[in-house]
Amino acid sequence: MSRLKRIGFNFFQSVTQNEAGRTIRLNLAPIFDHIRTQYQDARDTGLVEYKRVYTYNGEPARLSQISIDYNTQYFHLTFERLNYSLPNRTTLHGDSEMLNLDNDEYIGHEATVLYDPQHHILMIQRNRDSLGPSAIGAFIESLIMEAGVADNFSIAMITDTTARRRAFQQSAYRKITTKVVGTKANGLIERLFERNPGVASIEITFNSRPVRDGEIDQDFTLQLLEDFVDDPEVERLRIRAREYEESPVEPIDLINHKLEASKTVDLRDDRQLNTIRVFEYMVELYDREDGGFKNLILRMI
Repeated sequence: MSRLKRIGFNFFQSVTQNEAGRTIRLNLAPIFDHIRTQYQDARDTGLVEYKRVYTYNGEPARLSQISIDYNTQYFHLTFERLNYSLPNRTTLHGDSEMLNLDNDEYIGHEATVLYDPQHHILMIQRNRDSLGPSAIGAFIESLIMEAGVADNFSIAMITDTTARRRAFQQSAYRKITTKVVGTKANGLIERLFERNPGVASIEITFNSRPVRDGEIDQDFTLQLLEDFVDDPEVERLRIRAREYEESPVEPIDLINHKLEASKTVDLRDDRQLNTIRVFEYMVELYDREDGGFKNLILRMI
């Protein structure tokens, strides 16, 4: 049986402030290259305790792997949240048994990061079990502070300035998610149930049929987007759509304008996503033949 999983990615710039208080881009390559060399030297000499460890929200995390992709010269980083809570091991009809780990052992949850040193762009995998972008940004900040490179640092989310225009130009809409509040929420309830229950918010998702050519009616979608996109009582409005017939289905956020990429993978053969495979997906999306997200970002920043 096919087990499909969608991996999401967001994009950020590495920035700091100069003496005049102006936000400027910060090149992370010298720091990452220094750590990469340290990791390699430690492995060559048989050193065991060499990985950079950071505490976030009371839990340990580490930079478990760092390398440079030979073909693209992008940095490949793997951050790992170390969780001490143990899952159970079982079979379909067997008894559950907690995994047995020593006191110094953890369950690791990985998040993969691509760093483009030429354009100072970070592409970060979203993994709800691992570190999020804020935690990864804080981890990188600790490395920068330790190296004395800058007094302040942040990863600035790259917003999709083309979101609205692109949303109205898609050829096939596969999913619409919206959250409405206030009078708009109650108005929708009244239309459905002919009463006003005084709800605070409503979240609605429209899905197309789960087939390759499935799509939501174009006129319905465009009318809904037109009615909702500028309404202050709409707190969420996201679509997943295909721009051209052979294009991949991609998310567009019309409220927060977060630039997002995604990849749907089949875990029928692999029970766990390998960070090397995830990085390959990221390079594919970032440098796609039709321009990819790198060219889209460079046109916006």
